[in-house]
Amino acid sequence: MSLWHTLVAGLLACVPVLFFLFKWLLLATDVTVNYNWSQSLLGSCPNFDIRNRSRSRTYLLGSIVFKDGGSVRPIAIDNKSLWAQELKPGSIKHFQNVALAAGITTMQQCLETKVYVRLQNGREIKGQGPGQLPGSFRRVVFWLRRTLDALAVPVE
Repeated sequence: MSLWHTLVAGLLACVPVLFFLFKWLLLATDVTVNYNWSQSLLGSCPNFDIRNRSRSRTYLLGSIVFKDGGSVRPIAIDNKSLWAQELKPGSIKHFQNVALAAGITTMQQCLETKVYVRLQNGREIKGQGPGQLPGSFRRVVFWLRRTLDALAVPVE
């Protein structure tokens, strides 16, 4: 085999891997969850901005999971506030004062709590709250997504 045959075979072998990485990137950045906290006399509750960046997938929201800073076990789970809410492709939904978070009463507890939203397909998405900076990997992946969206040719 010549050098060119080897080079072309190597490039063709990389195509499925690149396609898989591209599909993973789109799936990993499809839904974004941002939240902040509201205080009342009874306790604290989150307010959500949930965005579906997909152009073709509709997602159904499931539950809200509250976890302490470094723990794996949840502090509380809210199965009723967001259940069966539909996220259509390209939509942004705002949910205000969904439900009181059990066991979270002070603002310090709010800032230390991490909030996850589960979809009904089992996928769990970490929300970005006040004072929480995204990690460098997450920043790079979302930058790449924005760049690819800007380069996309509209079909309509």
